[in-house]
Amino acid sequence: FALKGWRDAKIENAAIFLHGDTATTTGNVILTDKDGNVTKVDKTWTFLKDADGTMRIMAHHSSLPYAPAPSPVTKEEALAAQIGWGQALVNIATIYDDKGYEAAKAAAEQVIVDGYGYQIAPVLFKPTLTTGDQVFRTTREGALSYFVGGNEKYPNDGGFALKGWRKCEIKNAAVFLNGNTGTTVGNVIITDKNGNVTTVDKTWTFLK
Repeated sequence: FALKGWRDAKIENAAIFLHGDTATTTGNVILTDKDGNVTKVDKTWTFLKDADGTMRIMAHHSSLPYAPAPSPVTKEEALAAQIGWGQALVNIATIYDDKGYEAAKAAAEQVIVDGYGYQIAPVLFKPTLTTGDQVFRTTREGALSYFVGGNEKYPNDGGFALKGWRKCEIKNAAVFLNGNTGTTVGNVIITDKNGNVTTVDKTWTFLK
């Protein structure tokens, strides 16, 4: 713990209790590392003044502050997340047609960062048009390649999000809510710039 690059420590006491040759403090310790990241911990110490007058720690408790669980996912939030995904797909395709590949790739990267949970854990992503030994895209790199192609590690990816999509409609068969997750299953109907319609079966689990 002491090797994590700490550069500053600030103590904010909530209370101090003095009793004879002991003193107990409780409050927060705010630590800042060399990159500017701040960690706040709850801290309780009991100090004892020994026969030489030296203050020695006799009790030491640390814990991260209590973090309440996120509020449950609502049906409205799950539906809004679906709509956001559809709008993002159309946006990437439109950017590709108007501004080219690099702009579309940048937009897709942002969608993955903002919308998917790869920073939390591998995402259980089975795209519509993947085959062989690269069916599942549990990494951010694999997901990006599926959407925009251009990655030699995934030679069969043609860029699903670059296919001229202009409209996305979602028809749910069911929505299941459980705490801070929401799972939906149904159809996504996407229309390209030439009026061609593609319907796919789609299941999402959203985590708040």
